[in-house]
Amino acid sequence: MRLTSWLPVGRGVFQTRRYIPLRVLTSVLAAGLVLQVSGTRAQPRAMPDPGEIRGLKLGLDAQSMTLDGFGELDCGSNGGAPRQGLDHWSQFGKCRPEQNGLYEVYARFDDENEYIGKAIDEPRYARGRTGTQVAGHPVILSALFDRDGVLRALRFVTDPRAAPTERRMAHMFRLAVMNRYGPDGWTCTDLPPATGETPVGGVFLKRRCEKRTPERALTVEAHLLRKPGQNDIDPITEQPRPGAYESWTRFEIFDPSYKQQ
Repeated sequence: MRLTSWLPVGRGVFQTRRYIPLRVLTSVLAAGLVLQVSGTRAQPRAMPDPGEIRGLKLGLDAQSMTLDGFGELDCGSNGGAPRQGLDHWSQFGKCRPEQNGLYEVYARFDDENEYIGKAIDEPRYARGRTGTQVAGHPVILSALFDRDGVLRALRFVTDPRAAPTERRMAHMFRLAVMNRYGPDGWTCTDLPPATGETPVGGVFLKRRCEKRTPERALTVEAHLLRKPGQNDIDPITEQPRPGAYESWTRFEIFDPSYKQQ
């Protein structure tokens, strides 16, 4: 199955014509001629496997995993706030196992450059890498290991601590997920509203989608709705209440061969 990238390629890409000095062009042609005569061909360098995200992929052994690209590890809480701090993936056993027998390790991307940029008042220093984001959405990322230290699942939950504008769009993360793993083959169910749940701006979203391949069991659920008591206007003060709604996406990738331990 061919996977597309997390981020779409936009339009409006312009090409710039550059003129190469004759002496440089001559050197390049000469070098190419030497390679052709000698029968030597330049071999392309093997690119590291990016996995699902930053090298994380199902089947990895916690003992052999690196911290490259990650700045902090903690015990997870089912896609919620971090708990006990960890120094390495291999310390997953310090975390409380879930009912399915897996140990959740909360992982944050390395954000050192972001903090340096804030300190020197230069946000561009981080080169667009701000916090733990996937497809432009702030997320809580977790890796789940079995008792033998094999990575059996990955969990992405949009971060409720994000800025209001980002949180409002959190339900859209589901579209990036479905595009990443191909739009075909998903089975989706629109869940009925619970008592008191109402639309947000005329939109009510409470959808769960699943897709299964030999390599992955994928589940994504997204909500955009108001819970009972959530209103645009405070009934007492009559002042606007921005952010009084639910907007989130929860995405999980499981190893379909995993059996609960």
